Amino acid sequence: MLYVLDAWDRYFDYRFWWIHAMTLVWVLFTLILYVLEPLILHKLFKKYVEENPSKTFSILHKAHWFLLILSLITTAGAVAGSHGWFFIK
Repeated sequence: MLYVLDAWDRYFDYRFWWIHAMTLVWVLFTLILYVLEPLILHKLFKKYVEENPSKTFSILHKAHWFLLILSLITTAGAVAGSHGWFFIK
């Protein structure tokens, strides 16, 4: 959408903080799903599950909650920002 609208300059305007947040969320999910999980995390968590399953589950549970909250804040900001609700003047 940034390409079609030629809106790349919005990355330089702090009122469009949600574009930065969306990019951050996309990069995080891409790195975790396609790089870290297959190469590192799968082996690491398999080892930790054998040692201490409840602690490993707790870590994964907290990480998922963090990513969920980050995604919801980003989604709310994108909806508000795309409708002209700028909280930062």
